[in-house]
Amino acid sequence: MSRFAEYQAMVERTDERRTRAVSLMGLVGEVGDLHSMMKKLLLQKDNPAFRTELREEFGDLLWYLTSLASLYEIPLEEIAKANAEKAESLYTKGGVNVFDGKFPADERLPRRFVVNFYEKPLERSLYVKVSVNDVVIGDALTDNSHEDDGYRYHDVFHLAYAAVLGWSPVCRAMLKCKRKSNVKIDEVEDGARAAIIEEAISILIFNQAEERGWYGDRSSIDIGLLKTIRRMGMGLEVRACTAKQWQEAISQGYAAFRELKKNGGGDVTVDLDKQRIAYRAPSTIKGRRA
Repeated sequence: MSRFAEYQAMVERTDERRTRAVSLMGLVGEVGDLHSMMKKLLLQKDNPAFRTELREEFGDLLWYLTSLASLYEIPLEEIAKANAEKAESLYTKGGVNVFDGKFPADERLPRRFVVNFYEKPLERSLYVKVSVNDVVIGDALTDNSHEDDGYRYHDVFHLAYAAVLGWSPVCRAMLKCKRKSNVKIDEVEDGARAAIIEEAISILIFNQAEERGWYGDRSSIDIGLLKTIRRMGMGLEVRACTAKQWQEAISQGYAAFRELKKNGGGDVTVDLDKQRIAYRAPSTIKGRRA
């Protein structure tokens, strides 16, 4: 029997009332006591008995929390394990993800490639063509907006996902490396629904970009946003990616996006092994080749 199980069994033996209301009120009361203790410490600055008192408060909190868990028949060990897995998925850096390693070479994302973004005038707006080795990939894009917000460069976000996460159904479609040798993978992981989810994630992030300072500060990519993003991709292979990896992908994507918009295009080097994208300014005047 684990220590968690032993402790939970003890709580069940010593829980005389065994009602949800009493356990919940007891838990709330102990949180209040802990708050008062911390306030007192801030005012007094020094309290030799603080560690002992704090340990006791933590113990009371744990007792009531365990009581509630028992009343709902949830093992404490199960709670700890699930919470540890959640913390790992949210806060650890993670490694290099290779979701296509066992597929034929022509069905794998290239490990390193350079993408050119070329901006040209279009009547009253601007459009961007994206190419690899002078071959246009995808469609020419405008902002599809009343204002010049630069969304015509949003393919760079998908490149960042490919580099940092090892995942991008949109890039697979543009680069023609969908995993067609496996019908289920092609349908679920590389199909239209997965691409729509990726685009939805991109627009969710973009719609908050201005108020978050275009993600110039990494702290603006907060855990609330990251949790929402991870939930959106939970049914896909990208669920293996951590919140830290998503944060890195967004940060790199927007760093390149800001440069592309400022300079009217340029080259973006995508390196999946190093999990990096790097921007290089064009040797052109905006809207024209040199």
